[in-house]
Amino acid sequence: MGHGWTPSRLLAWIGGAVTLLGVVFLLVLAVQRGWLGPATRVLGGAGLGAVLLAVAFRVRGRPGGTSGSYALAATGFAALYLDTVAATVLYDYLPIFGGLTAGFVIAGGGLLLSDRWRAQPVAVGVVVGCAVCAPLVTGEPNATLVGFLALLHLAATPVQLRHGWRQLAGVAALPVVIAAILADAWAMLTATDHIAVILVVSAASLLGMVVATLTAVLRQDDNTAIAALVAAPVPVLLATPLVQRPFAAALAAGVAVVLAILWGSRFLLSWRDRVPAKFTTAAGGLAALAAMQATMISLDASAWATALLCEALLLTLGALWLRSPGVLLGALSYATLGTLMALHQDIPPWLLVLVSRSAGVAGVLVGVLTALVAVAIPLAGVRLGVLSRPPSAKTLWLLSGVLVLYGTASATMALVSLFQQDRSGFLTGHVLITLSWVGLAIALLLRGITLPSLRVAGMVLLPVALTKLFLFDLAALDGFARVVAFLCTGLVLLSAGVRYARALSDDSPVG
Repeated sequence: MGHGWTPSRLLAWIGGAVTLLGVVFLLVLAVQRGWLGPATRVLGGAGLGAVLLAVAFRVRGRPGGTSGSYALAATGFAALYLDTVAATVLYDYLPIFGGLTAGFVIAGGGLLLSDRWRAQPVAVGVVVGCAVCAPLVTGEPNATLVGFLALLHLAATPVQLRHGWRQLAGVAALPVVIAAILADAWAMLTATDHIAVILVVSAASLLGMVVATLTAVLRQDDNTAIAALVAAPVPVLLATPLVQRPFAAALAAGVAVVLAILWGSRFLLSWRDRVPAKFTTAAGGLAALAAMQATMISLDASAWATALLCEALLLTLGALWLRSPGVLLGALSYATLGTLMALHQDIPPWLLVLVSRSAGVAGVLVGVLTALVAVAIPLAGVRLGVLSRPPSAKTLWLLSGVLVLYGTASATMALVSLFQQDRSGFLTGHVLITLSWVGLAIALLLRGITLPSLRVAGMVLLPVALTKLFLFDLAALDGFARVVAFLCTGLVLLSAGVRYARALSDDSPVG
């Protein structure tokens, strides 16, 4: 059989689509117009589906009837599936569980036939026909619709994995995700049962992740597994506003745990060669996003920066322990978001230039964490060998240095303001900031006698500290504070110069 869309094949599949729309009109429009009775409509839809299947088997045995039999069989099974949805949703002939069971049997029959005929068009036709027309029958994106579409996905999985049919994988997974996202939005706008939506959406997302994992393991060359994995958790993460904060945080954390387990499989010797590295990398990135959402849901906004920066430090340690650049990238993501939040809320720049309210203990903690993260991530990058190439390494080190200075300055000012929240405290804080910068520069220079990179850092920091002394402190400080700043800075530099010269004379020449 050729793979092109010949006129006969095109006519057959268009006819099947129009027939399915006719079934939808029979089941839905008849309710609005009062045509026939409910039992007649259901029996009529079932009879039409059965006739189409019978004709499909009859046509298949004739010359040139292959493409027509595919279209007829797909249309017949889709008609039976829609008839089951209508009997469950519109007419209450079947309970929800009974309707789902019957739908699974019908969809499974269609996919079993496609497996027997080795015909992907039949499988795709059954799934697409059911997925497109089912919302027309249910009338709204509710939990029932998500359940029926999830059954389609489940029924399609064995056939998809057996033959590696990528088109079937896409058309089976995508409708469930779209319907689940729409169900989330619909539940937020209406007074529907949020618990039912949460349960069904969670089950559909879990099914999507399981199917994606099986596809990645059994069909390693199938890139649809990564796409399915990325899409599967989205509905359940978007559903968190439907429940209270503790349950929403637990929901996001549960997704993070499942994805983290998938990511962790790369470190198991028995699974290392079975799961593609791209798949586990995608799982790790999604786990980091889900954990970030869980953090932000479980805590008040005032604690977001602190929590994210702490998690960035933990991820940095994890990256060093596991020797994983991917984990370090996650740490950088957490650090970036945490730093932006800190600059916006906890340690905004105006606290360093204006006499204002104290940043409090949170300001001290966040300032210290900002400086620690700014040092830890580049050092870990060097250890892992991902920062050995300029100019990206130089840019990151420059940004790291700026954040270290800013974090220590903010922490110092916040600490002083805890005890003296007035202009005198403001002046004292800036004196301490200048002295701390000078002291850090000197420490780097002394340590840099044997480590050139630290010597360069000290040589950069010292002019920055002196620039602050002459441009900011000279103008902003007055009276005794100005005297103290200049005297202490001068004395520290003098003593450091003597010690640095002595250290150079005792060590080998510095190139």
